[in-house]
Amino acid sequence: MSDNKSSTIYSYQALEFDKYHKSPTWYVMFSIIFVLLLIYAIIQRSPITFVVFVLLFIVTLLISSKDPKEILVEITKIGINLDKKTTFRYQDIDSFGIFIRDDVRFISIYLTEGMMRYARIPLGEENPEDIADILEQYIPREDGKERFMDTIDHILKI
Repeated sequence: MSDNKSSTIYSYQALEFDKYHKSPTWYVMFSIIFVLLLIYAIIQRSPITFVVFVLLFIVTLLISSKDPKEILVEITKIGINLDKKTTFRYQDIDSFGIFIRDDVRFISIYLTEGMMRYARIPLGEENPEDIADILEQYIPREDGKERFMDTIDHILKI
């Protein structure tokens, strides 16, 4: 989209996700839960469940050890661009919400279609109300519609 640059209303830099510090206790508890899930899969005699739990364990460890990179977030007249790679067009967004909990700050967008019907956009150090004022011109705001996975993510610090 060559017109993207000229239609930028607001842009800022932010880390692509929040990185949590994990204590040795976190790793011990995570491993205990993993072992309990494996025992459950064995008791149920479900090799598929066993494999799924192992894959989830590996993926979770890989994701949680990854360092976030800084990305460019652009709010344009067309939609929201993330690092010039992903664009969420307003016509594909049902609503958005601003969520701030402790040091975790992000915009949740709820998409009208597609396999992924939800996305999180980091706020970085930006004033959330300034961004909300811009987005409300294009899509409805629905704070408090936090996804279950956001709560789990925050509790488990994944």
